[in-house]
Amino acid sequence: MERSESAGLNPNADGEQTSFQNSGTGRTSDGDSSNVSFSEPDSGIKSRVKSVASSVKDKASGLPAIIADGLEAGANALRQNRAPAAETGSSGSVALTTDSSITAVTDTLASGMQSSADWIRDADIDKLKAGVEKQVKEHPARSLLVALGAGYLIGKALRR
Repeated sequence: MERSESAGLNPNADGEQTSFQNSGTGRTSDGDSSNVSFSEPDSGIKSRVKSVASSVKDKASGLPAIIADGLEAGANALRQNRAPAAETGSSGSVALTTDSSITAVTDTLASGMQSSADWIRDADIDKLKAGVEKQVKEHPARSLLVALGAGYLIGKALRR
């Protein structure tokens, strides 16, 4: 079989020519280096990557609002679904009575969720990012231990 030297084209077994998309110099099957030039990747790939990156960035920028809305809806649901005055079981006994401690915990949880939603809406993501970067630079071992602990707890929670 004869070797083709024409601009990065190499005949295959069927006699058709295929182009190489890699950069650099090519090698023949016997190991010799050749000065065959290869074409650069299409700019279409770069534009697709940029398109995907901007799409991900757009979705990520809306994520805090989605989380805040979910927290606020959860807080409202907790406030609306407080324990009823009394529920009776099938035997007529009171299964759950109005308990001030349950109401207090529900109110505390709902107000915490509401304040978290407000904080997420008002938070400056760039400022938070800079703060996290500063903490990691100043205390790398502590940051690593916190990340490992959080990952372990999240892993345990997701396994159940």
